[in-house]
Amino acid sequence: CGAGLGINGRYRVVTERTVFAMPETSIGFFPDVGANWWLPRVPRHGAGLYIAMTGSRMNASDLIYTGLATHYVPSDKLGSLEEALRAAAAG
Repeated sequence: CGAGLGINGRYRVVTERTVFAMPETSIGFFPDVGANWWLPRVPRHGAGLYIAMTGSRMNASDLIYTGLATHYVPSDKLGSLEEALRAAAAG
């Protein structure tokens, strides 16, 4: 999903395959209006400015470090996570 949608989730899960980027900034465009709200609120001080100014790609460890992701799950365990969430939701 796009950053503007996913960033607002309470739980933001990443895997070793996750790539997060704002490529529009690397070609000189500015972040969209939604990003202008959440970028200054990135938990790791200065990370939002860095993301906005560089457009660099971030992997799972970068996202955990900055606080943009809340949980790491290996991609081969996503099925188990989904099953556990469904079971928890069912009561």
